[in-house]
Amino acid sequence: MQMKNLIESFNTFLSEEKGDNIALAIRAIEAEGYDYEILPRGNTIRITDDNREDALDKMIAVLEPLGFEHNTSITQHSLGRLEKIDRLDGNVYILFKPKSRTRAATAGIDFEKKLAAMLQDAGLEAKTAGPTHGSDLTVTGPKGTLKIEVKTALSADFGQFRAEYDPNKETWQPRETAGYVANEELFKPIFNQLLLPYLNENCMLPLADPRLRRDRDGQIAGLKSSSTTGDLKQKLQEAWFDGRKDYITNFDFAAIARYYGDKGDEYIQIGRSGLYAFNEQAAQNLGVPLFVNSGLEAYVRFRIKPHGATNGTHSFTVAIKIRGRLERSSKSLLNPADIEEIKNILS
Repeated sequence: MQMKNLIESFNTFLSEEKGDNIALAIRAIEAEGYDYEILPRGNTIRITDDNREDALDKMIAVLEPLGFEHNTSITQHSLGRLEKIDRLDGNVYILFKPKSRTRAATAGIDFEKKLAAMLQDAGLEAKTAGPTHGSDLTVTGPKGTLKIEVKTALSADFGQFRAEYDPNKETWQPRETAGYVANEELFKPIFNQLLLPYLNENCMLPLADPRLRRDRDGQIAGLKSSSTTGDLKQKLQEAWFDGRKDYITNFDFAAIARYYGDKGDEYIQIGRSGLYAFNEQAAQNLGVPLFVNSGLEAYVRFRIKPHGATNGTHSFTVAIKIRGRLERSSKSLLNPADIEEIKNILS
């Protein structure tokens, strides 16, 4: 009996220790570029991302083959948690929490500024696009210029625009904002080919409902703020998305790589994953992988997006997203030695 108790105590000790599983989970999270923190107990990781549903979906795809399961019975966490119960190599629990909305809105710009400052410290001219359109980062030296797209993580949107319903023409269409017009070459075929047939067939609106938000031209651009807007959103989701909260469909990932290459970008920096090239020559110049060959998948997501509280204003939003396992590049703008290599190319 004493030996049995000793074995049980030892197994309990192992289950509470950080073993290989915690390291495995951290490597997977870092490979996807998510911010995270390890909670005091030591075997619980909290991923922070405002697209936390996407983060959960992506981490399920990565970690389920490694023995992790999605536990939805944890009532104190609205998305449940990912977990691996393993006495030998350690139990691991992964939670998902949104970032501060203010922080999320500026994260991309802050990252661009950080990279620009590092390039300037190395003696290069570096300008960020900020909230305007164009290449996120333009780096100039005596012998040339590089244009670089910048993403904080693979989970970031690779383009976003809004849709509206025209009750006179009885059809959905993109809202022609400045952002849409600037990226129409990418956005228009995606909307027309992948979304329009589904929206017109499945996404009917109660046209007499006063909670619909109409613009000055009579187009239905979203939902108004009211005491029951959340109820209307839920009913629309049930009718439109067959039990989901959005509509998702895949498309050719190469279209994204071609789009950025065609508009003049040569590289893309993706968070801690590093630097990737949009064309063969750029790949050879720095010895980095071609982004188009990264084995990723592209998809488009349509949803009723809140802008504030549950009963606040909502828009019909289209986001272009990427998923998959991105192998870390050998070069990064976060590495001063790699910045020196870029300086040598431009000098």
